[in-house]
Amino acid sequence: MVRAPFYDKNGLKRGAWSVEEDNKLRSYIQRFGHGIWRELPKFAGLSRCGKSCRLRWMNYLQPNVKRGNYTEEEELMISKLHEELGNK
Repeated sequence: MVRAPFYDKNGLKRGAWSVEEDNKLRSYIQRFGHGIWRELPKFAGLSRCGKSCRLRWMNYLQPNVKRGNYTEEEELMISKLHEELGNK
């Protein structure tokens, strides 16, 4: 059974994002750009706060976000830099 979305006292939805919300955010940003994040949810038709929209875009929906395992070259570079710099 799926939980109903939680709305806080200001009427903003909290919790997991639906595919429909992702599509609304993606299409709005691709069409108009992000501009001011605080005002974006109102114009995009979302019941989310601006911070939630910004984080969703930056961490999941942005087209250049790389997903998956590291390549062999990336693994070697990480190992080399770790030997040189340590845990910085």
